[in-house]
Order: sequence, then structure tokens, then C-alpha cells
Amino acid sequence: MRSRTQLSAFQIVTWAALGLAGGLVAGFALAELTGNVTAPRVRRAARRIREPTAPPALTAAGAARAVADALARDGELRDVGIQVTMVSAGCVELRGWVRTRALRARAARLASRVPGVESVINSILVRGEDDRTYLPDYLATDQSA
Repeated sequence: MRSRTQLSAFQIVTWAALGLAGGLVAGFALAELTGNVTAPRVRRAARRIREPTAPPALTAAGAARAVADALARDGELRDVGIQVTMVSAGCVELRGWVRTRALRARAARLASRVPGVESVINSILVRGEDDRTYLPDYLATDQSA
């Protein structure tokens, strides 16, 4: 059998004091390494960990390229030849001709869904509607009775 030795009260107090002192030293050293830890900083760090990271903001040229790529991937708009012009960061302008109003609206929807694009200026024209020639006002006849 093994004999058990019991610690005296002095030894218990000594080991407890050493543990407390070691914990305090480790805590101070950790605080110096991590900097000024405050409740707002901890909340911000926790929020960054929980929330997904946002995609990086696109430059104006990057937004135009991303929209042009999205239009090129679409089956109906691939060969239409819509030109994408950068206006500013997050804003693009679409120009060109399409066959129907639905295609014009589809191009604008696709462009607005590109991450980083905040606004779309839709200058796309519809063949058969926007290329009609209209009579000047002085040649129009008054049809009122």
C-alpha cells in the first residue's frame, strides 16, 4: 500500500497563492499582447465572426466587366451586342439594340443583380419601336371633330 501524505495548511495556502499569482501574471501578459480589450471591441469581433464577409467593392471598370460577363452568359442576350459603359463605381449604363421590350428589361435585371452594381442606366433601344420615324407636328393632321 501506498502511504498518502497530507498537505499542511501552510502548503495549501502557499500553492493557492502561487496559482493566483501565476494566473494574474499570465492575464497581464495576455492583455499586453492583445491590446486594449473593451466590450465594444469584443462585440465587433464577434459580429465579424458571425456575419459572412461582404464581397469586395468593385471599381467602375470592374463593375462594367462583371455586367458584360453576366450578359454574355445569358443565352438570349449573348449575341445581341449590348455595350456596357462604366459611369461611376457601382453604376453602369447599358446601350444597344434588342428585339423586344422583354429583352431590354431582362438585360437591366441581370445587370442590377451583379454584386457591386448599385444602379443601372438602361439606354437599350427596341428595334421596331425606338427606330420609327415620326411626322413633324406641322404635318400631323387634327383628327378632332
